[in-house]
Amino acid sequence: MPLRGKSRHRLNAVATLLSVVALSLPPTALAAAAGPPPDSPPAGIVSDAACHPLTGWDLACLRAHYSAPAAFWPAPAIDAGVRWNEWAPVPPVSLPPMQWTAANPGQAELAADVARPAIVALGQMLFFDARLSRKGQISCASCHQPQRAFTDGLPLAVGEDKLMGRRRSTPLYAAPFAPRLFWDGRAASLKEQVMGPIHDPREMNHDAAGAVARLRETDMYPARFLDAFGGATAVSPPATASASSTVAPASSAAGSTAPAPAPASASASASASASASAAMIPTAQAPAASTRASAIDADRLARALAAYVASLRPEKTRFDEFLAGRADALDDNELLGLHLFRTQARCMNCHNGPLLTDHQFHNIGLSFYGRRNQDLGRYEATRDPADLGRFRTPSLRNVAQAGPWMHNGLFPDLRGLLRMYNAGMGRDAPPADPPDPYAPRKSEHIKPLDLSPAEIDALLAFLKTL
Repeated sequence: MPLRGKSRHRLNAVATLLSVVALSLPPTALAAAAGPPPDSPPAGIVSDAACHPLTGWDLACLRAHYSAPAAFWPAPAIDAGVRWNEWAPVPPVSLPPMQWTAANPGQAELAADVARPAIVALGQMLFFDARLSRKGQISCASCHQPQRAFTDGLPLAVGEDKLMGRRRSTPLYAAPFAPRLFWDGRAASLKEQVMGPIHDPREMNHDAAGAVARLRETDMYPARFLDAFGGATAVSPPATASASSTVAPASSAAGSTAPAPAPASASASASASASASAAMIPTAQAPAASTRASAIDADRLARALAAYVASLRPEKTRFDEFLAGRADALDDNELLGLHLFRTQARCMNCHNGPLLTDHQFHNIGLSFYGRRNQDLGRYEATRDPADLGRFRTPSLRNVAQAGPWMHNGLFPDLRGLLRMYNAGMGRDAPPADPPDPYAPRKSEHIKPLDLSPAEIDALLAFLKTL
């Protein structure tokens, strides 16, 4: 029988007192009392109900709970079968990249490239250079602007000649940590992902060969590529060349610790070096790939761009200070929003871990199946009926700067988006007779939340701290 009136208030008071006593114990005593780490979500100090009596939220009670280490926070609402990770700081670039880059094809090469500042700096130059597009109208940064959390503020991406795409520009902060890239996961690696917009006719509308040829014609890029990667990889110098030749040797591995050859200070110096080397071997054997321009190729272009994207990190916020142990970094309303995010709002089922994303694909009911704006998401890349209407979970780091929101930019206002989640998001596929095998089915994680307007405001306040 549920407790009512004074009995419930008395129980809540006792539970709150127990939590305060627990917080006064030293960490070693708490750990001993807690026993071994559980396989399921931590139970928290006391139940959620202890901070939510009949009179409303007890914010002092919540603050007492969240002043403890994360292992003693109230348990998040996690559905059965969901693998989740507790919040944590975003791994800094200074850590060994193999510890934080996604274990997808090319991980070792990407990790080695991220650790070389010259490659990252080259990638940054390329990211902001409109010469990668066919008509020189847009760069990668046109759709991924730093001041907008590396999105563009538009509902749908706009490419060269003002052609509009079908989806919003993808946020980039989670890219180096994600097993698959793009909203539909069609790219298996970051190196593959960065070349996609260059080839897309609705984006940069170019091809790798054309972009490489254009970069080779510039004054700065040949030396920059040579400094970042060393000599050309396409053709190695013949064995008959003199050991004193100044032609740069090919770099055999991305992680080579050998110092890259210094870039020539002037084109005349490079020409003189090349001429001296060529004179020491038969003319027919002089490799064309020994020129500075030949240090540029499509693979290195992709590697440099991928290394730069992998180096991006969200701006530090008060949420990071809170994770670092400063419980007062969030005000009471923001702290209530944090608690709701983890519990009643059910957000932790998908938005967990350091980047607040599970890197998975979910159908939240926005595929517009059978309507004018239909987008079947990952299914369009896999043709697997299980993927109908599924889209990649975006990172919520710096989310307030990254609107409009969702894969189709449908929500220009975060409060409106939260209200939609509160209602259970998009409609389910209508019953069909006969059944439609292609009708997307909304994720079981999406349910009405029964949040009050004040609780939605608190949830919004918390999102603005991320």
